[in-house]
Amino acid sequence: MSWMFDGLPLHPLFVHAVVVAVPVVAVLAIAAAWIPKVRDWLGIVFPILATAAFIAALLTKQSGEALATQVGQTAAVTAHAEIADIATAGAFLLFAGAWAQWGWLRFFVRPRPGHSEARVTRPRVARAISIGVSVLLSLVGVFAIVAIVIVGDSGARAVWE
Repeated sequence: MSWMFDGLPLHPLFVHAVVVAVPVVAVLAIAAAWIPKVRDWLGIVFPILATAAFIAALLTKQSGEALATQVGQTAAVTAHAEIADIATAGAFLLFAGAWAQWGWLRFFVRPRPGHSEARVTRPRVARAISIGVSVLLSLVGVFAIVAIVIVGDSGARAVWE
C-alpha cells in the first residue's frame, strides 16, 4: 500500500488522529472506570471509540514505517521508530480494556434479558472483580497518555533535527 496522498505522506495525518483519539479514550477510560453514570452514558460507544483509536495507532505505525524508509535515517528517526511500539501498545491496551470492562459489566454483572439476576450472583466477587478491572483500566489510561507524549516528543524531535 502506498502511504502517500497526492505526493504527501499520510503519517502526519494519522498522527493527528492518534494524538487526539488515544488521550480522549484514555480519559474516558479513567472516567468510565470510576463513575457509573459516565460508564452507562457511554455504553457500547466507549469500546467502539477505543477500537477506532487502536486502528488509528496501527495506521500511524504502518505509515511511519513507510515514511522512515523514505527519509534519511538519523538517530532521532531511528529512536522514534523504535519506541513507536509503545504508543501502539497503549492503544491496544485501551482497546482490550474497554472491551473487557464492557463485556464484564454487560454479560456478568448486569441481569441478562429474561433473567432476574446476573451470572455472577455473589456481590462481593462481582465488586472485587469490578474494582480490579477499574484499577487496571485506570492504569492503562495513564500509560496510554504517557506513551503518546513520549512517542510524540521523539517524533517532534525527529522532524526538527
